[in-house]
Order: sequence, then structure tokens, then C-alpha cells
Amino acid sequence: MLKGRKFIIILLLGITGLVLLTSVSVPIQFSATAKVPYSLNRTMDQFRTAEQLRKWFYPFVNADSSEIGKLDGDRSGLYMDGHGIELVAEQPGHIVMAIETDDIKRRIDFDISADPSSKGDCLVEASVYRTIWKRWIDPDPIDEQVVTSLKELEAFTNNTQRFYGFVIKKETITDSCYLFMTKTVLPEEKAAATTQLFDSLINHIKKHPVDWSGRRIFYQQATDSGRINIFTGVVVSCLLERQAALGIGQKKLPAGKQMLTAEFKGAYKDIDKAYKALDQYRKDYSLVGYMLPFEDLLSPGFGFQPEDKIRIKLCYPIL
Repeated sequence: MLKGRKFIIILLLGITGLVLLTSVSVPIQFSATAKVPYSLNRTMDQFRTAEQLRKWFYPFVNADSSEIGKLDGDRSGLYMDGHGIELVAEQPGHIVMAIETDDIKRRIDFDISADPSSKGDCLVEASVYRTIWKRWIDPDPIDEQVVTSLKELEAFTNNTQRFYGFVIKKETITDSCYLFMTKTVLPEEKAAATTQLFDSLINHIKKHPVDWSGRRIFYQQATDSGRINIFTGVVVSCLLERQAALGIGQKKLPAGKQMLTAEFKGAYKDIDKAYKALDQYRKDYSLVGYMLPFEDLLSPGFGFQPEDKIRIKLCYPIL
């Protein structure tokens, strides 16, 4: 009986020793994956410039901008005290980054592929070969940095506020009727002309039995002559008789169709940032706009000056 127990003890010690030896000597593939809601090329863009890496790669994403430097010349990467990252190679679906931290420098491969479970999305995977001991007991700081960064990449690219600077939504158009007036003016005449047109529209609807909630919409379009064509509209509950002699037209919004929206708050002169964000979102998702984007004025008044602090919902009808 005693010999049998000794044998079992020796066997268990042998198995334990073998497991420990394997855990510290045999490399096994480990991987981390991020799901990104963009095409292959747009996903690879997140690695190609220092500006984008700064938004999601650790520890740069949490660092003060004054502590971070960009690599010189054609090299794309970042550095700060004790840390560095550089794009060293790329081909479609594959990125190689050189990562340095705590005097350790390694190259990490990132594979980017279409997500089979979600059309239009991509999966970003980083794979490394480490022993079980190095992965779970005494983890490599670069491995931990990559895993944390991929989690941040997924969070960053799935948040429109962080990625574009605005909360961008898809909404259904519900209103259907509006009266409008247009005028072509010089850029410096925009505010005064906008006020004049809105005043004319509002005076007109006050004289007719029509419901108006106060909703005002506006857009502008540049002309070849350096002027701008401005469009002012008031959304009403139903259409009135045409007033061509007064320069008042009427149209229907495409009720039931979709539009992209972004709310802008700030100085009116900076609203172009919201226009650019909506257009970039449209391009990123291969959407087609069938009307010019327009401003749904949420702040009181109209005919805003560049320095006026305003709140506007920017709308971009899409197919």
C-alpha cells in the first residue's frame, strides 16, 4: 500500500513538474481582437497617422499632449518618456508596429479582416506567442499595452462623439411641408438677408390659418460668382396656396426617409466642423446624400453673426 502511495505521489510530482516546465518553456499563441465599424482601408487609417494613434493607443491616449512627440519625416509614430510606437510596415489587411516600453522593444503584427458576422465591419487581431507563465503569471508589459489598446480602439471607433467630434445619429424625417424663400447675396450680406427672408415668411404665415411650431430651417450653397444662394424655410402643418408673386415657394420634406443628424453648440463661425463630420460619416459608411444638408435652428432668432453662440441641429437626408 505504501509503495502504491509513493508511486502516486511521484507521478503527481512528475505531472506537476511537466506542467510547470511546459508553462515556462512552450510558447502558445494568444490573441486579442477589436471590432471596428469601418471598411478595411478606413480601419487601417487608424494606424497610419500619429494623430489617430494618439486617440486610442496606450499610454498616449491618456497622456498630456505636451508630453508627446511625433516621429520626424515620413515615419508615423509617437514617443514619450519610456514609451514609443512606430508603423514599420503595412500591406492590405496587415500592419506591423514597433512598440517600445520600459526598455523593451518588439514588433507586433495586427491582422485586419472583414467581420463575417457583420457586413461593413472589420476585426483587428493582434497575435503573440508567449508561454503560459509569461502571459498569465508574469505578463509582458507590451502584451498588456496591446490588449488594452485594442479594447480602446473598439471603444473609440464605436463612439461617434469621440471619432467625429459629434454625436451622429440616423433619424427618420417626420415633417412634410415647408414654405421657403431664397436669395443670392454676397457672403457679408448673409446675416441681414437671412433675417429679411425669415421675417417675410413669418409675417406671411401669421396672416393665414396654418399651424407653425416655430421650426426654422436654413441652408446655403456657393455659386461660381463668389456669392452664396441662401435658403430659408418654415415647417408648417399643411401647404398653403402658392404665393409666387411674393417669392414664396413650398415643398415637402421626404417624410419617412432617413437623415443623419448632429447637434452643434458654439460660435456660429465654427459650424463647418459639424458639416465636415457629417460628410465624413457619410463617406465612411458609403451613404448617398440626395439633398443638401440643412440647419434646423434650435436657438431663438436667425441671421446669426459669426461670433454668436448658437445651438443648431444639422440634418443631412440620405438614401
